[in-house]
Amino acid sequence: MIDLNDAVTLLQAKRKELADQLDAVDKALAALRSVDGAGSAAALAAPAATPAVPAATSAAPAETAPSVVHPTKLKPRRTLSDEHKRALSEGRRKAHHSKAAAKGLAREPIDQAPALASAGDGRQPRLVKRTK
Repeated sequence: MIDLNDAVTLLQAKRKELADQLDAVDKALAALRSVDGAGSAAALAAPAATPAVPAATSAAPAETAPSVVHPTKLKPRRTLSDEHKRALSEGRRKAHHSKAAAKGLAREPIDQAPALASAGDGRQPRLVKRTK
């Protein structure tokens, strides 16, 4: 047979603990409402039949409770311009190339390679095969 007495006592202890926490929350809400000026309406809203709360979980004094909450203003997230992004990628490329050159594995940089440009008189470059 299964002994349910242990489970029942465990659940009752947990229920009492949760009821104590709920009472502490109710008292804190009542204290905050009295600070805001709700007065006796907050006392009526709190449940009447509640067990005593230990002194460690009681609400903070009214002097330390903030009366007005100010919203925090957040600055918009910074974004990089396209020019800045290109400069960063160029810097990374050059750094990678200089590391490869130090190891002796670098090729000729693209910036220094001879470009295939058309001649000033409109002729095609020499490397292009002419079809007759």
